[in-house]
Amino acid sequence: MQSRHALAADAHQAAATRYTIGFGGQWRDLQEDTVDAFKERGYLPYKLKPAGYRLPIVNGCLLFVWRVPATPDAVGGFASSKTRMNGFFAQEPVGLFGRSFVEGGDEVRNASEQAEFERAVRAAGEVMPVVLVMVHSTPRQLTSIEWAVAEYVNGTVRPLGLETIWEHPAEGGDATAEVESFDSGTPVVPSLEPQKQERSSDA
Repeated sequence: MQSRHALAADAHQAAATRYTIGFGGQWRDLQEDTVDAFKERGYLPYKLKPAGYRLPIVNGCLLFVWRVPATPDAVGGFASSKTRMNGFFAQEPVGLFGRSFVEGGDEVRNASEQAEFERAVRAAGEVMPVVLVMVHSTPRQLTSIEWAVAEYVNGTVRPLGLETIWEHPAEGGDATAEVESFDSGTPVVPSLEPQKQERSSDA
């Protein structure tokens, strides 16, 4: 993750642009890097419709790596797109049904079919939990990474068991650790030496 961010930061600096819109492409790359890393370990990807995001399935959970935007209640609004919302209703692939489920299956044809699908999945209890890996960063550096089980309730996402799994040393350090408080310690007396003043010869 750090290497992917460093590459994007170098490209952004080389472009000498005032805008960060192109910098966001690294997050799609990061998702693909995550899929490839887990695929090498034997974990199959799952394709979310309609955008076609590929996400790894790890121990029966759907793993979604996401950069948290600097907006109020960003996590709560995570499921603002249809693709992200569909992640909370994804069923774990079953070998009997081939790879169509892994590749996302057939798209629903209308809102009524979507609602029926959601009802049926809830009733069956086969929805995969979504583990949200939340990356906090600036164009210059990664600052921290958190993860939590994401719960979807009435259009809002709530992180359960939120935990910080990585933090930049500059962010986690205590800048006041070695600073004495004003009510303790001994003040240092400045060293003052009187200087001789030259007298004018005309005085």
